[in-house]
Amino acid sequence: MALRTKQAYFDSVKQLKTELYALGEKVNDLSAHPCFRPPLEAIGLVYELSGQKDYEGALTAHSPFINDKVNRFAHIMLEQDDLAKRFRIARFMVHKHGACIGARCVSTSSLNAVFAATYDIDREMGTAYHDRFLDFLKFAQKNDLAVCGAMMDVKGDRSLSPGHQPDPDAYLHVVERRRNGIVVRGAKASISGAAIANEIIVVPCTALQPGEEDYAVCFAVPSDAPGIIHVAEAPAPNVRRLAGEEMDFGNARYGTHGSTHVIFQDVFVPEERIFMCGEQKFAGALVNYFALLQRLATSGCKTGHRDLLIGSAAVIADYNGIGNARHIREKLTDLYFQSELSAGCALASVYSARKSPSGVFFPDPLYINLAKLQGVKAIWDGNFITADIAGGLVCTPPTARDIRDEKIGKLLTKYFKGRKDVPTEHRIRMMRLVEYLSGQGSVVPIESTHGAGSPQAQRIVIQNALMGAIERFKKDVKVMAGIET
Repeated sequence: MALRTKQAYFDSVKQLKTELYALGEKVNDLSAHPCFRPPLEAIGLVYELSGQKDYEGALTAHSPFINDKVNRFAHIMLEQDDLAKRFRIARFMVHKHGACIGARCVSTSSLNAVFAATYDIDREMGTAYHDRFLDFLKFAQKNDLAVCGAMMDVKGDRSLSPGHQPDPDAYLHVVERRRNGIVVRGAKASISGAAIANEIIVVPCTALQPGEEDYAVCFAVPSDAPGIIHVAEAPAPNVRRLAGEEMDFGNARYGTHGSTHVIFQDVFVPEERIFMCGEQKFAGALVNYFALLQRLATSGCKTGHRDLLIGSAAVIADYNGIGNARHIREKLTDLYFQSELSAGCALASVYSARKSPSGVFFPDPLYINLAKLQGVKAIWDGNFITADIAGGLVCTPPTARDIRDEKIGKLLTKYFKGRKDVPTEHRIRMMRLVEYLSGQGSVVPIESTHGAGSPQAQRIVIQNALMGAIERFKKDVKVMAGIET
């Protein structure tokens, strides 16, 4: 059976020879580092739950490519219902970890997008990319690999396209073509789970023009391939994990994002792992395939995060003694409305899904972009509402060491108490979780905003859809008004 255990995944990560830097130091033991152990645990949770009978069908699916059960994150979505299940497991898993499982989550977008794009390229160009990709897909599914997707280039001067950058390495590109493969150079920014993935699938991050063929490259490499350097992101809360204690972290077990900036220093990619090389006209379609699926995943994930925001806001209101106040219920209702509006648009995109020539289903572009854009607004509005409910203690609690101090501990326990039947420690723990969930102690708001494409990308899709429909709307009202027949 093609399902690994949590321990087997941990063992595979221990075997990696990853060149990784975090907070100014080279990391020798990835699995024990305080910035990477939490996302490892979150990915491990996926492996753990996938092997349990209670989650049969939700976290697993049957793969026709290896005729075996696979993790749903590695499943090719050949049925419309696969999209709905993908959305729901994203929301469900966040309820369990409250963090990021990018080394599994982005597998879906990467594998399905490349499956569809290689089919399209072969059909028009007579290439053999799709068969190559199927070999990789079978390898990933049979071994239940954690596969991350690397799309976002560092981009350099945003006013210039890849082929016109002063530094050509601002976008990852081919620097040498060999008989048996290619050599690539560049960097992919803020890639979720890249250092704790077994494999990385690299895709372009934008449509390309004639003359930019070297940037039209898609391939898979091990995350520790020679020439790959990982540099950990460094949000402020990560530093606290080096000196603080469990009580100070908010989401102690799972709450770091685990992204790295992935630098490709003349990395060799063998021919059998290349899925696009120079087919510039197909880059935009590949990017779109990836974006549609990742926006669906993000919509589910961030709905889960907003559920946690609502829960934490409600608990801290209880601890503060105002849980039944009318204004608290109104604020929580507004947050729930904003959140479920995004979720509803995501589900609408599923039930208006379109089947690609390859057989893969993709969400409706308009509805999934509406879902993502509304979801970003709901995250930021939810952060404000939650902080408003919780109060100023969100960012100012004393540390665990202060609470335990012989002299000041009793004083802090006395003066930071809320409702008399709630221990002060519980109130402070919940404040730390609110700090984490509302973005004062995590990357959630920024990642929610820019993950799967910035808000402007969604606005462009929505505006294009509007411009395509507006003449019909105008004609309908003119007929209604008696101006036209």
